[in-house]
Amino acid sequence: MLDLVDRDVQAAGRHLSLRMPRDLEALFTEEAFAHDEFVPYWAELWPSALVLADVLPGELGDGPLRVLEVGAGLGVPSLCAALAGHDVTAADWAPDSIDLLRDNAVRNGATLRAERWSWTDDPAPLAPPFDVVLAADVLYERRNVAPLLAVLPALTAPRGRVLVADPGRLPAPEFLEGAARSWTVDAVPHAGPSAVTVHRLTRP
Repeated sequence: MLDLVDRDVQAAGRHLSLRMPRDLEALFTEEAFAHDEFVPYWAELWPSALVLADVLPGELGDGPLRVLEVGAGLGVPSLCAALAGHDVTAADWAPDSIDLLRDNAVRNGATLRAERWSWTDDPAPLAPPFDVVLAADVLYERRNVAPLLAVLPALTAPRGRVLVADPGRLPAPEFLEGAARSWTVDAVPHAGPSAVTVHRLTRP
């Protein structure tokens, strides 16, 4: 059983009521790490997720667009996009993340699809392509770079775009260098913490 707390969150001009784990470190176990080096990053409300949510009104417009968030974790960008009327799928490889995201969607009156999925899996079950693919603070480790770069083209519509919010993780430059070979990369202005950059990838 997860030790959960309720937290009020402001994002994208909206008030969200989130149920979330009390302590990320309490979820870490040697057994879980031994299985595919699993670390419960999903359980933290990262600043990058809030920044990404805040830029969505300007990036998505009125829509409705098909939106996918990968490595969704607590799914704040997904919840905000769904509440704005977009067709949202949120994906994470942690089962607890998906269960909690479904619960938080109901709590906030948001309609979205939450699916367990890793970017090393076949993307077909997610029913791509999507108009916009979102990712907030997913470049924790270098091993994440190549699989994410490899799957993004299959997830994204020909005229679609990818928004990756990152606080300056060490693997980020490698990701951006690889992305620049296939995408046009620029940054989305925002009023949040200066350490966070929202990288926008579009088809050249």
